[in-house]
Amino acid sequence: MKFNRTIQKILFYLSSFIPLYLLLMVQNIRIYDKHGEILSFNQFLNQFINNSTTESFFWIGLMIMFFLSMFGVSLFFLVYTKTEGRVGVIKNAEFVREDTMGYIVTYIVPLLSMDISSSRSLVINLLLFIIIGTFYVKNDQLFMNPLYNICGYNVFSAEEDVYITKISKSKLRIIAKRQLSVNKVNLIGDIYVLTEHKTKPKNEDDLY
Repeated sequence: MKFNRTIQKILFYLSSFIPLYLLLMVQNIRIYDKHGEILSFNQFLNQFINNSTTESFFWIGLMIMFFLSMFGVSLFFLVYTKTEGRVGVIKNAEFVREDTMGYIVTYIVPLLSMDISSSRSLVINLLLFIIIGTFYVKNDQLFMNPLYNICGYNVFSAEEDVYITKISKSKLRIIAKRQLSVNKVNLIGDIYVLTEHKTKPKNEDDLY
């Protein structure tokens, strides 16, 4: 079970860098040749498979990480957000919005500076990527994912818990103050995917 959780964390980590993968593709993909002419279809494909060792390593690695990150995306948006979860209440606390923009500036932007034709640059950035991932996984930073904000989710921390939800901050305060029921799906540790509960629980045993 612990192994499965670790795999899930890694997939969530990889998915948090999807904006980076896309930016790296746009930054490094070639459309024109040295003479300014548009590449033919075969020439376009050759840049991925008949290139130098370092550039081939870059494109293969990028494709693998992008493919694996899709599992993380599917896991969150097709499993966790679709699960009903358990009916509960949230504490009347101060909801602090997590700064995912800081995550982009701190971790994603620096990786855009890599030179894909330099093996030294690729190794350094790969090591940086692994170091960031170790921090991300060990500290359960699964909520730090720009995709959540792009798809309309807010990330709030409140005392011991972190909530990923489409519910606004003002509405969360009302829900907490009035002790209204919500659906809580545990992502991992103290991180929950939160949705509104439309019907009242039948008895107190449904709450936790």
